[in-house]
Amino acid sequence: MGDSNIDLNEILQAFYRKPDAARALRAFEAWLRAGRFDIVALHAFTRMAMVSDQVRAGIEEARPVQPHLVDAVLRGFDDPNFPRVGDGPPAPDELDLLWVEFFTTGNVAPLLRLIGILDEPDVVRAKLTRWLLDTGTGFFGKRKLASFAPVLARCGIPVRFESMDIGGPLDLDLSVALAARVGKLKFAELPVPLSQAEAMRIAAKSAAVWSLKANSEGHAPVAKLCELEATKPGGAARLLLSRPPQ
Repeated sequence: MGDSNIDLNEILQAFYRKPDAARALRAFEAWLRAGRFDIVALHAFTRMAMVSDQVRAGIEEARPVQPHLVDAVLRGFDDPNFPRVGDGPPAPDELDLLWVEFFTTGNVAPLLRLIGILDEPDVVRAKLTRWLLDTGTGFFGKRKLASFAPVLARCGIPVRFESMDIGGPLDLDLSVALAARVGKLKFAELPVPLSQAEAMRIAAKSAAVWSLKANSEGHAPVAKLCELEATKPGGAARLLLSRPPQ
């Protein structure tokens, strides 16, 4: 932002409770001055203008400064090229847009798409299970398994070498994502390769859990949603919704 005293995220997070049009418009003016026209801020100002007539009127007054950008903001969802959140598994760059939807409207429905990520297949568990079976229990197999035991232990992955399987319930995608985030693991250290697309989905699953838990602390609707969804059938990652954020 152009003005260090204006925090768009702070304004946005309070908007569904009590829209502060004056602060939102100051943030918009600072955004115009800064010239960093990122898509999340564009989405946020459009949604605030759709919710608040005061915000919309104030943005209209800024048309002489940046006519094309103001027009883009005010066209909002009427513009087929405007980024919008839809249905199904969100792409990684949509996660912030889903939170914008909640913060501007108070509607938790968009967050169900985040929770849907937690029901996606556990890529790491499937690959490690296959690796265990393929490695075998012979002399060389045992040596290979032993060489990776420290890496798996650092990730908190409960491999049972006697039965050649993995304990649960535990989402191993999240286990390796957390280990990587705190510097305990590089994905290349795992005994199974992960494609770029798989690594991105694992990162999205981790971001979904973290953002839901972090925002549940200050937003009662999010806390209620997490409490409810943690009890529903689905991926093992749902169990983390009832635990403190890490």
